[in-house]
Amino acid sequence: MFIRKSEKKGIITLGILTMALFVLPRTIHKSECPVFLIPYSRLSDTTQTVSPKPLVIELNSADSTALVSIRDIGPYYANKILRYREQLGGFHATRQLKEIKFQYLNIDSLLPHFSVNPALIRKKELDTMSFKSVLHHPYLVYEDVQLIFNAKRKFGKIDYSTLESQKVLPLFKLKKIKPYFK
Repeated sequence: MFIRKSEKKGIITLGILTMALFVLPRTIHKSECPVFLIPYSRLSDTTQTVSPKPLVIELNSADSTALVSIRDIGPYYANKILRYREQLGGFHATRQLKEIKFQYLNIDSLLPHFSVNPALIRKKELDTMSFKSVLHHPYLVYEDVQLIFNAKRKFGKIDYSTLESQKVLPLFKLKKIKPYFK
């Protein structure tokens, strides 16, 4: 059988590595060669690992430069976050970032970098808003807005408490829009 020169080099290298990894450590005693076999050392009780605190940004007051300072968020994603915040009126929880469609960004890993102050949400009065402006809210669809304005015609004045007491919208929708309307 013919063995190429490159195959011979591979066989020889494999033999040397096998010797170095398995045979030599068993034949050399720890006291003879302290450089080759490094004894296991423990960290003392006084040493503490200090991990850098992640940069935390408040979503309702952040601008695009603050958002871009977080790793993996560029100008495009920062703009998407700011546009969604504007549509909502502000964030009431960091998990709302998951509602934005990020194609190449794992937002779950970035959530610890954000905080939310719900006091900064701009609540709107349903009674003074137009059909189009209510429809612009991301949690409401056309049929929901129709139900709201039908209730407005029926009851004269409409606010969140009227929506809740008259059960104009389903309970899950009311819970979603509660932070945004007076």
